[in-house]
Order: sequence, then structure tokens, then C-alpha cells
Amino acid sequence: MPGDAGRPAALMARDVSVRYGPVRAVREASLTVGAGQAVALIGETGSGKSSLAFAVARLLPRSARVTGRVEIAGTDVLAADWRRFRGERARLLGCVAQDAMAALNPVLPVGRQVGELFAVHAGMGRRQAAAAASAALASVRIDHPEAVARLYPHQLSGGMRQRVMVAMALALRPPLVVADEPTTALDVSTQAEILGLVAELRERVGSGLLWITHDIGVVAELADWAAVMYAGRIVETGPVEAIFDAPAHPYTEGLLLTRRDLRSGAPGSPLFQIPGAPPARPDEAPGCPFMPRCPRATAVCAAREPPLLPLAGRGEAGHQAACHHPAPPGAPPAPAPARARTAAP
Repeated sequence: MPGDAGRPAALMARDVSVRYGPVRAVREASLTVGAGQAVALIGETGSGKSSLAFAVARLLPRSARVTGRVEIAGTDVLAADWRRFRGERARLLGCVAQDAMAALNPVLPVGRQVGELFAVHAGMGRRQAAAAASAALASVRIDHPEAVARLYPHQLSGGMRQRVMVAMALALRPPLVVADEPTTALDVSTQAEILGLVAELRERVGSGLLWITHDIGVVAELADWAAVMYAGRIVETGPVEAIFDAPAHPYTEGLLLTRRDLRSGAPGSPLFQIPGAPPARPDEAPGCPFMPRCPRATAVCAAREPPLLPLAGRGEAGHQAACHHPAPPGAPPAPAPARARTAAP
């Protein structure tokens, strides 16, 4: 994956698995975010993308069992002493949550919450931290930041609260920022503003970005690289242009067909749907978890799960897919079974 060769990767995750009791939510996932790069982790609800992101940040509950290796800017996250890592986490990564109202402390003014980062981690005094907090709020295009700093989260709009979260995530210029679907609850115009803001600040600060989303349309606007998750595994990864122009995995094809119908389908025409549903326990069956929903499935798909491998004949370096029958470059999208389409209204 491209990145700043002069700096260590913002994130290197290798063979990460997350288990909740008997259920494996993430299965041997490997992911790299280069220094200063934006990587989108795509998948529908339940695919394991948030579990992977929370494992990277060591924010999962103690009942979760995490294995594998995670490094943020060269720091071994999973092997680090918990108390020491908790004190260093804000310097290593910033987090932008999906629900800013739930993430922010409801009984503290937002300026004080931003200022605590500078007081605790940069050793600033009260006045200096307050000034730094106002500057951080101004950097995310909040007008009258000194006045807004005195307000409580419930006194702000959803877009303003999300701007505060972005300001906190980037305040200490961490090497990595993890954003877990932060625009989902916002209206379309506010989503566009937040996306543009994050892209601008990421380039200015130089942080790597891991953007978690189920909206593949966001990916083209924000990311350099993409990884598609299904049933706890990364099933396709590569440069965004390669995945959009020539998807190899049938699940990725389905996501792109859905986006195509939403953007350019005729009014009243049926929308494409991927048939069926993800497996509840993908590690129980020996074959490919996507096999029951796949239009290209054969006997080998039921017999063994395909590994994630480089795609032969592809011009883009790094494009990989976990599929026994990946689509060849330039092939039309896999046809949709009749049951995969809704009835016309």
C-alpha cells in the first residue's frame, strides 16, 4: 500500500481475529494503513468491520478475545501494558465515533473536553489548554469557537458535535485516526461537509485514516485504498480505482451494483439486492461463506474457503481477492438472480 516511505506505517494489522465466546467476529484479517493514507473498510452490518477497528484501538470489552498483531506507528498495541497504552492512546490514535452525542460527556462543556487532551497529554496549563481547544475548534470550521467551547453537547447540532469529535481526534496530531461511520446519522449536505473537512485536515496533519463504512459511495470521495469485509474476513482489497473499475469478488460487485442503481437507476425501477443473508456462524462451514449468495459458485466453493491472493493479470499492484472464481478484468458484473431484485412499485 502506498504511503510516506520516510515514516512507519500508521497501522499494520496482521492475522487479527476477534472472538466473542464461541463466535468469531473477525477471522485472520490483515490490513495496512500507510503514513498519511486513507483506507476505507467496507462491509454491511455484522461483517466485523467495527470489531476490527475497536480491536486496533483496544476498545473492545474484556470478554472479547483478540489474537494477532497490531502496530500503530511501530508501537505493538496488543502486547503493550494496558495501563501504559491507555495513557498513550490519545497520542497514537484519534477516534471519531458514529454517535457523537453518546461519545461526548454530556455534563462538561465541549471546550473543556477538547482542552483536557492538551492538559493531560501536552502538559498545558488551564489557560493555555483553553486557547488550544478554541484553536482546535476553529480548525474544524466552527465559527465563534470561544463561545462554542462554553456550550454543552446537547446545545449543538449533530454536525457541530461531529466537528467537535473530529477536532478531538486530530488535536494531538496522532499517526492514525479511526472513524467508525461518523456521517451515518447526518443529512446529506452535512455529510459532504464532514467528508471534505476530514480529507483536508488529514492531509494537513499527515495522519493515516481508517474509515469504517457500509456506504461504498463515500469511499470514492475519501479513500486511496479499500478493503471489503464479509463474514469476518477481508475478501477484497486494493487501490480504490481498481476496485471500482474492476471488482473481482462477487460481493464487491453486488455492493457496486446497488450503488449504481441508487445513483443512476430510472425512477420506479427495481433496485439490485444481493440475495440471501450473511451466515450467522461463517467458521462452521468448510466452504466460502458467500457461496449460498454467489452467482458463480461451484463445487469447489462449497468444499474449501478461498485464501486472499493477488489477482493475476491485473495492472494495479496490491489488488487481491478471496475468491475461487474472481471476475476477469473488464468482465461485466455478475448477473443478478431473479430473487435478488425487488418487485417494481
